[in-house]
Amino acid sequence: MQKKFKQVLLFSTFVLVLTGCGNKTEQAIQKARYVKVMQLDSNQSGNQLHFNGQVKEKRDVNVAFKVGGQVVDLLVDEGDYVNEGQLIAQIEKRDYVIRLQGAKAQYKQVEGEYTRYKELYEKNKLPANTLEKLEAGYLGAKSQYEAAVNALNDTELKAPFSGYVYKRNIHKFENVGPGQPIISLLDVSQLEVHFSLSERQVAQAKDFKVITCDVANAGVSGVTAELLSVNEKANGSDMYDVRLALSKGQSTKLRPGMSAKVNVQLSSAGTHHMLVPVESVFRQDDDSYVWIYNSDKSQVSKQKVQISQLENKGYVVVDKGLQGNEVIVTAGVHSLSDNQEVRVLENNTL
Repeated sequence: MQKKFKQVLLFSTFVLVLTGCGNKTEQAIQKARYVKVMQLDSNQSGNQLHFNGQVKEKRDVNVAFKVGGQVVDLLVDEGDYVNEGQLIAQIEKRDYVIRLQGAKAQYKQVEGEYTRYKELYEKNKLPANTLEKLEAGYLGAKSQYEAAVNALNDTELKAPFSGYVYKRNIHKFENVGPGQPIISLLDVSQLEVHFSLSERQVAQAKDFKVITCDVANAGVSGVTAELLSVNEKANGSDMYDVRLALSKGQSTKLRPGMSAKVNVQLSSAGTHHMLVPVESVFRQDDDSYVWIYNSDKSQVSKQKVQISQLENKGYVVVDKGLQGNEVIVTAGVHSLSDNQEVRVLENNTL
């Protein structure tokens, strides 16, 4: 009987030990929280910026006559390519020819008189003030004659530069006034990309090192660009307009008006920046932190970081606190504690 009692006691003790171990294992599993993690890449740094821009022509000019009249010839249409100096349109010349003839006759007459009286003055046979009056009349007649010559020449409208006719504003036989736009001419000899910088980003323009542009609708990527200008004053949206010059000859598929993605590599200036998802950062006691995942221990540790700015596509720039080779927690950051055991979600997805 005593032997049987000992066997029962030993069995009960064994069961209690197994039960206790099972409870501890179950508690440990329950304490381990599921998290989503990301391996940082030192090449994915905050020295890279991305912006949305638009391809633009070098200039868009409204071409107009300097004189008015009836348009008797209109030689271009929308979409036409014209060369510099090519005739675009012409105004009726008749009245301008008549004005030139009258101005020329008056000028020749005054010129002859001035020449004769100047000879008398040189022989001391004419007072100086008389010659001055004659000279003033002569110069006035000369100016009117030259203006008439220019007006006649201006009845022909020629392309100031080579480009495409973007818009035609009149029809043949219409009467137009001086300065009235006849066509809109696009200069595409140098394509540009325009985008905007915020107040926080505008100071970084001086650190732009390498700039490339991707134009998806043209199937073009990696087109190098050069910074042309950054406006000194913000526009109506409190943004600073930036102009880039695209390298010539890299693509013939680009057209003004296409959307472009601008990729900017900043000069590092001895600093090390990292891009991390905004949801991986949490705040405690007015400081910013991320959780570093230790795969050997399956634990997380809190790491203080310094955030400088919000980036595109849901990322923030970390200036200090990360080396670039860490694995950080990107989901579930607000329910963790230091040195807590965690389990990485299968396929690392929620």
